[in-house]
Amino acid sequence: MNKPPKSKVHDPRKLGWMKGFPPPHDKVIRFAEKSFYAWPQLRWSLSHIDELMPTKRVWRGPGPCRELPQRPRVFDDAMIVTLNGTELCWGDALEQSYTDGLLVLHRGEVVYEEYFGAGAPDVRHIIQSANKSFVGILAESLIYEGKLDADALVPVIIPELIDSAYSDATVQQVLDMLIGMEFYEDYLDPESEIWRFHRATGMSPPSSMNQFELVADVLPKVKKAGRHGEAFAYREPNIFVLGWIVRRAGMQDLTTQLSERVWQHIGAEHDGYYIMDPGGAESSSGFTLRDFVRFGELVRTGGAIESKQIIPAAVIDKVLRGGDQDLFAKAGYKTLPGWSYKSQWWIRHLADRNCAVARGAHGQVLYVDPENELVIGRFGSAPKAPSTLLDDIFLPMLDVITDRLS
Repeated sequence: MNKPPKSKVHDPRKLGWMKGFPPPHDKVIRFAEKSFYAWPQLRWSLSHIDELMPTKRVWRGPGPCRELPQRPRVFDDAMIVTLNGTELCWGDALEQSYTDGLLVLHRGEVVYEEYFGAGAPDVRHIIQSANKSFVGILAESLIYEGKLDADALVPVIIPELIDSAYSDATVQQVLDMLIGMEFYEDYLDPESEIWRFHRATGMSPPSSMNQFELVADVLPKVKKAGRHGEAFAYREPNIFVLGWIVRRAGMQDLTTQLSERVWQHIGAEHDGYYIMDPGGAESSSGFTLRDFVRFGELVRTGGAIESKQIIPAAVIDKVLRGGDQDLFAKAGYKTLPGWSYKSQWWIRHLADRNCAVARGAHGQVLYVDPENELVIGRFGSAPKAPSTLLDDIFLPMLDVITDRLS
């Protein structure tokens, strides 16, 4: 759980980041010197990544945007009891979890929409690793169409990985994060391998302006540890190997595939973007909260919009059935008991239903509950990256929202 100082103290609008013509030097945020990832600058930069890094456009297409009907409901009087037993009012729960935006869609209607920090309806916010769930849908669609074999060994598609951890891994094992590898991933440790990996993906500046690695340079060097398929282990390289697989199998970059398969069909208001590594390979992506939730609504409705099937229903069904809960339990997530993982989605197994969840660092969440006809999108800019640090507050918030609407 994040502790005070509370988010209002670090409101980017009050602090004046990047304001003025030109802004004062002490208010300038830059990618090259990593000030974009410092605190409290982070509260501004996660809503402005596309102004700081090279990006590719996810085209929304030529058609009109699809309206989201409004039916506001009041949540300000709700009380949240955290997993640790602390009682918070609605406003304090939003503030202490560093919320940049929260949108609740019930039966296709917007019942709650608020923005904080640098957020706004037309501002595109980076979704961090929640993007992996988008890529998971693309991969499963290719499998359904016969363009990708779930049981194929990874080097059949990417020969460059023949001597890596993926030499004897299947596509489905990559999708489900069942890869045994030597990879130290701790966002709180500056010496962790994740930071070298971030530099290669383009999400952090290179150590030297004269030297750089592509993500395709780093992935072949990831070595195996243990056996595949024996335990869930969330590791960032899997996301980028899957992206490489989807590019090869779909014969297009991720940006084009997401645009053509999804974004041009959901009635998005805005183009999205992808951050690129130095060689043009996509890493994370950014969208407005409304469009983020439009994607969630497509998943909720079984991949169809107004009787037109956009994503195969079998793909959505496969995701929502979830993965092996016993394999997931071996990862030891204390805030996620009984959950599983399937096709790059976190799956919440409840007594009467399963909910699909896309999660990203610093508080990005897309929560899809088909049984209750509910989609919840959240953007955040918490000081520390791990999503689990926000579960104490946000998981109970999900249940309060659900109870009110059901």
